[in-house]
Amino acid sequence: MTHRPVPSEYKSYYEGFVSSAGDDPIAQLEQQIVAFEMARGLDESAASTPPAPGEWTLKEVLVHLCDFERMFSYRALRFSRGDATPVEAFEQDTYVATSGANRRPLSEIVDELVSLRRATILLARSLSEEMLDRAGLAGGHPVTVRALIFITPGHSEGHLADLRRDHRELR
Repeated sequence: MTHRPVPSEYKSYYEGFVSSAGDDPIAQLEQQIVAFEMARGLDESAASTPPAPGEWTLKEVLVHLCDFERMFSYRALRFSRGDATPVEAFEQDTYVATSGANRRPLSEIVDELVSLRRATILLARSLSEEMLDRAGLAGGHPVTVRALIFITPGHSEGHLADLRRDHRELR
């Protein structure tokens, strides 16, 4: 990618995610796989217990990352292919609450996330500069494919920081 997205390429809500993305978002996407894999060794009970009342468990965070990965890759695919049909926002809290994450084996969730991330990387590598410049409406706001590729690792960085804070084994 020749340049970072500018603020007009995404909703201001995503500024923190874009700022948390490095200059090479594809390399960052790859590096984050290592952090995801580290979660595999955690105790099932600890991974199913929220760090504080009202917070998501580690399993719920990882399933949320799966949902986010799917949603934002789907947007990137659609918009990169010239499909400008508006895409609705998704309500992350409802998705997590109904995901059943805490009933699933942690290793299965990690496998799913790593597989999705590898697919995201392959998609990102396949995009030309022309495709990266294409845009569509997501949740009622314009966003370029380039911005979506930067938002994805930036979003994960925030959750990984929280997980490292709450689970010393991930540090």
